[in-house]
Amino acid sequence: MRYVSIVIVVASCSHGTPSAIDAEVAPVDAIVVDEPGFTAQYFTAYRELAATRTELAIDHSWGTGAPADGVGADHFSARFTGTLELATAGTYAFAVAADDGVRLWIGEQLIVDDWRPHLVEHHAASVELAAGRVPIRVEYFEADLGAELHVAWTPPGGTEAVLDGAHVRTAAPIAAAPKPPYANPVLDSNCPDPGILAVGAPVTYYALCTGGKFPIRRSHDLVMWEATGATVFPTGKPPWAANGNRNWAPELHEVAGQFLVYYTSVNAANRLSIGVAHAASPTGPFVDRGSALVEDPLGVIDATYVRAGATHYLAYKIDGNSAGKPTPIYLRELAADGTAFAPGSAPVEILRNDPATWEGGVVEAPWIVEHAGRFYLFYSGNVYDARYRTGVARATSITGPYVKLGTPILANTSTWVGPGHGSVVAANGKDYFVYHAWHADGAGGNDASRGRVILVDAIAWANGWPAIAGPSAGLDVWPGE
Repeated sequence: MRYVSIVIVVASCSHGTPSAIDAEVAPVDAIVVDEPGFTAQYFTAYRELAATRTELAIDHSWGTGAPADGVGADHFSARFTGTLELATAGTYAFAVAADDGVRLWIGEQLIVDDWRPHLVEHHAASVELAAGRVPIRVEYFEADLGAELHVAWTPPGGTEAVLDGAHVRTAAPIAAAPKPPYANPVLDSNCPDPGILAVGAPVTYYALCTGGKFPIRRSHDLVMWEATGATVFPTGKPPWAANGNRNWAPELHEVAGQFLVYYTSVNAANRLSIGVAHAASPTGPFVDRGSALVEDPLGVIDATYVRAGATHYLAYKIDGNSAGKPTPIYLRELAADGTAFAPGSAPVEILRNDPATWEGGVVEAPWIVEHAGRFYLFYSGNVYDARYRTGVARATSITGPYVKLGTPILANTSTWVGPGHGSVVAANGKDYFVYHAWHADGAGGNDASRGRVILVDAIAWANGWPAIAGPSAGLDVWPGE
């Protein structure tokens, strides 16, 4: 087989109504290879195989309906595999109309590559083929709104027609789901200070954000998030807190066989303090320690857990900026169960803001990871509007001394401003930063009406430091792939 040409044309779809062949589609318990038609697979949430069946043609106008039982009307993908039977050699033309993304392979050649969300577009490609049999594969994804997919062909000397079971035989299905290019934000609703925990195998990610009862979200891929319906504090506040008006910066961690939530609230004196609650499951129910774990006259916020060897630690920030004072970040050893400090332990200062730099009056939101023999402290600085940034410092010991990189590793773009307060998450051997940012308002500030939304960007390690190419619009490859 020799690839000759690809001609891409964007136009309205000429196959806008359902074909009569659609009515002939019948589910099967198991695909019989080499029968007339395509092997069709449908994946819900771009992840779970929900339906496998034989289809005589790819000629669908789903609109806002579901393509199969168990598949939602939005956020699904599909794959169609088969073998073309070619009576003669020559130039074969293929036409694809889709809303949203589509890819078409003939043999090993990707001849249509339109892997992006959009309304209906028509794409065409021509291929020189020998007589005989050649594999064909079509992959598709639906983002939202309407959905349709049509595949036609023109044999040498023929006219365009729907490609159907008269010329295609079924092939063995492929296990992995096609996934669209992911786009930031992965959660386009207000969810500041995301604390992320990966649990189990296959992994499930859980997210907590600032505010209210601390609703618990989950994802299987860091891209598609859903509500679990569970919360950390169903009444809206921990039992020791004066109120739930400043429930901030929760993080979920797995410690000594339990799931702990470290969080900020206000004590009876209305001072920001840190508490901890525990549960046997990442979705609770959670039982609070019953009293604040950390208190300070200036207030204390942004607790994070880290383990170095067999020793457990809690890092947190003194809220000195609330009184025009410096903002140190402390580290203190925890007891083995993580719900109290180790007897005899004392806080150690590991970072302090430098008002002459981009940090201004604030360093906060610590997250510590060990990488290649060093400890890296990711942190945020400055005011949490468009002035917010993310920086990093490193040390050879968990307790420091930490040396700052200097320049931020995340700063503003024309689309996103104030990127920060994130979690470092590993996915299939790669590291990602899951953090919040504001939509830019176009005038150098933040659009406060849309809240702080969640973004995901990859971390690259080079020359002893992490780097993040973001805030980005998203990547072609989903996290971990």
